[in-house]
Amino acid sequence: MSRKKRLVTLAMFLLFMLCFMLAGCGASKDKEKTADAEKESRIPVTVESVHKGTLERKIPLGGLLQAQEEVFLAAKNPILRIESVPVEVGDYVAAGTPLVIFDARELDLQLEQAQLAYERNQELYEAGAVSQFQLEQAETALANLQLQKENSILTTAISGFVASVTAMEGQLAGAAPLVSVVNTEQLELTVQVGESYVTRLKKGQEMAVKVAAVSEKPFRAVIKTIAPQADARTKAFPITLVMKNSQNKVKDGMYGEVELVIDRREDILVIPQYAVLDDEQKKIVYVVESEQAQKKEIELGLTLGDQAEVVRGLSAGEMLVIEGQYGIKEGTAVTSVVRGEGK
Repeated sequence: MSRKKRLVTLAMFLLFMLCFMLAGCGASKDKEKTADAEKESRIPVTVESVHKGTLERKIPLGGLLQAQEEVFLAAKNPILRIESVPVEVGDYVAAGTPLVIFDARELDLQLEQAQLAYERNQELYEAGAVSQFQLEQAETALANLQLQKENSILTTAISGFVASVTAMEGQLAGAAPLVSVVNTEQLELTVQVGESYVTRLKKGQEMAVKVAAVSEKPFRAVIKTIAPQADARTKAFPITLVMKNSQNKVKDGMYGEVELVIDRREDILVIPQYAVLDDEQKKIVYVVESEQAQKKEIELGLTLGDQAEVVRGLSAGEMLVIEGQYGIKEGTAVTSVVRGEGK
C-alpha cells in the first residue's frame, strides 16, 4: 500500500473514532438529563417511622385550694381595750407570737393587791388568825387575776400567715374574732368525681395538681378522703386531696386542677391525626416504599388531640408520610426526608 493510501486510511479511522466518542458523550448527557428530570419530577414529602406508644384520655376536675389549718382569734375578755396590734396582714408568725396586746394597767393594780392579800392571809393562817378556807379564797382570787393577765395578750396557737386583722387600737375587744392566722404548708383540694370513676380511686393514691397561677409544673398530692356517699346537690362523690406547699408558693383560695385518667391504652401504634386522609368514607395514609408512595387503608381507635391509635392497616417501622400527603397518590415517585433530619 502506498504511503498516500495509508494516510487516507488513518485519517478515516481517526474520524470514525471521533464520531463514536461524540455519539457516546451525547448519549451519556441524554441519560444524565433524563435522570435529572426524573429526580426533579419526584414529590418531596416528610416521613416518620410508625412507633408504639401510650394514649390516656383524661378529664379535668378543679376546685379552690384551702389551708388545712386556720384559726380565728378573739379576746377572752370582751371588755378589755386594745392597746396595740403589732402584726399586719401577710406577716408570718410562729406559734405563741403576740398578735393583739390589751390595756392591762387596771388589771396590774388588781393583781398587785391580790398578791399582797394572799401573802397577808398566808401569814395570818400560819398564826392561826384565818381559816384554810379564807386562805384558799385569797389564792383563788390571785390565780384568777393571773389568768386574766395572761389573756391580756392574744397569741396564736399555730404558725402561719396573718390572713386578716380587724383589731384597732383604742377599741374594745368585743366578742368577734380580731385576727385570723392560716397555715398554708399543707393545702386541701376537694373535687367532685362521678360514680363511673370514683371506684378507680383509693385513699393514699398520688395525683398531680396543677395551679396555673403559680407554675406550669404540677404539685404532688395524695388522696386523703373519699366520701362514702354522693353529694345531694352535685350527685357526685367529694374527694379530698392533701398537697404539700412547704415553700408557700400557693396561696389559700387559689384554683387547683387534677386530671383523672378515664381511659389508658398502652403498647399501641400511635400516629399523628394530620397524616390521615378521608377517601370515600375510608381512612387512608401514605407510606413510602422503594421511593414510591403506597396507599394504606387503616382503622383508627382512640383519638386524643393530634394523636390517634391505629387498630389495623399499619405496622411498626413503616415510614409514614406526615407532610406532603395531599399532593401524592398511589405509586407517586417521592423524595422523602425523615422528620428532624433536615434541621
